Amino acid sequence: MHRIFQILLILLMLPLPMMAQSSREKARKMFLEGKYAEAKPIFKTLLKKAPRDGSYNYWYAVCCYETNDTTENIEKMLQYAVTRKVNNAHRYLGDYYKQNFRYDEAIESYENFIDGCKDEEEAALYEERCEAVKRLQRMMKMTERICVVDSIVVDKEKFLTAYRTGRDVGTLSTAAQFFNDAEAQGTVSITERGTDLYYPRMTATEEGNHLRLYHSTNVNGKWTEGKQLSGIETGGNDNYPFMSVDGSTFYFASDGEGSIGGYDIFVTRYDSEDGTYLKPENVGMPFNSEANDYMLVVNDIAGLGWFATDRRMEQGKVCVYIFIPNATKVTYNYEQGDSSKIISLSQLGSIADTQEDEEQVRKARQKLLMFLYEQPENQKQSDFLFIIDDLTEYTSVNQFKSPEARKLYDSWKQRSTKLVKEAQKLEQQRDAYARADKAAKQKMSTAVMELETRVIAEEAALEELIVKIRRTEKQFISK
Repeated sequence: MHRIFQILLILLMLPLPMMAQSSREKARKMFLEGKYAEAKPIFKTLLKKAPRDGSYNYWYAVCCYETNDTTENIEKMLQYAVTRKVNNAHRYLGDYYKQNFRYDEAIESYENFIDGCKDEEEAALYEERCEAVKRLQRMMKMTERICVVDSIVVDKEKFLTAYRTGRDVGTLSTAAQFFNDAEAQGTVSITERGTDLYYPRMTATEEGNHLRLYHSTNVNGKWTEGKQLSGIETGGNDNYPFMSVDGSTFYFASDGEGSIGGYDIFVTRYDSEDGTYLKPENVGMPFNSEANDYMLVVNDIAGLGWFATDRRMEQGKVCVYIFIPNATKVTYNYEQGDSSKIISLSQLGSIADTQEDEEQVRKARQKLLMFLYEQPENQKQSDFLFIIDDLTEYTSVNQFKSPEARKLYDSWKQRSTKLVKEAQKLEQQRDAYARADKAAKQKMSTAVMELETRVIAEEAALEELIVKIRRTEKQFISK
């Protein structure tokens, strides 16, 4: 006890600055080792004692940034550190602005960091990062104006279940399923006529092993030896192929040159006369992001498209967006428009903001409903998909636990099938109305309006029924 008392007495006699210095060095060591969560509470305490210390502001701000702590004003602390000549604060300000899509400020911060950086290798690294942000900025300002009809969150391994694309696009499947090989990666697509197959294969390249895309044709019911698609290689992995019904427009995803992060979607054109592909182009935003974006599929006849992304998704989940493709690319006017809204649109922050034409959205949803019950020749029982919530999805009707929910689902299915026929009839009547003369239109208008009213009312009722099915099933499971 006497020795413990002596130690405590010695500690109490140490000058406070010396104790602070000890804590500072301990936290700084953790910081340099990347142990931000452990260093953070120490820097927080030191900052409270010395709020005007530039280094403390910088260190604590970085710890908050690296641990995704949004409760503190990271920007303010880093800006203050900049005024105190902490050059590294410019670097993290750039990262912070980039993460929040404030590209102008990110570029300025990176350039300030580069100007004050004494390490040539690090300066070169951030020059590349600065150029990448400039490219993001240019792409964001050229964001395509599309209408997103719906979005579906699914397990990454089952993301193709959300592609209810209709017969016109052919067949989509995972490479693992098609080749019966658990090691096979990516997806396989077969054209609508069943004559052409596009798939990825691991291939030895000068840079190492990478996925490359191959093409095979169906001759007398057998697939020929695949030939690699030449001229479209990006230096990385090429995957998720899809050939449009026109036999020329070809989409795929790559994480190589031209990607802004992870997999990006690219488009090229096939020239059937000389058997070559044009240089692939990044399709831009909002289709692509700094996350993984892939498997763009377009049903040109129905006027609908699909693509998958893991942006803002938790591990193991992806979001499949369903959109209305443009005949020609139309972009937002960034310079004269609401820049903050366009930034959100470039990232698909809100799909409601993309829906400028209610009638267009309604028609697209009717087409989706038709696809839901269109039975492809090769459809399997496992193609069934009913989403209960973000964590629960059923791939078989037998998975329903609640008898009442199953009964409600059967009713919903029957009514939906009937609605598909009604929607098809409505489309036919609209086409006839559009071709009719003035006198005929007067006779047809009442019937068209009545049928349209019934279809709209039934669509709303079925949406409410889906909510009821989910609620009933969740309540039964939680008992």
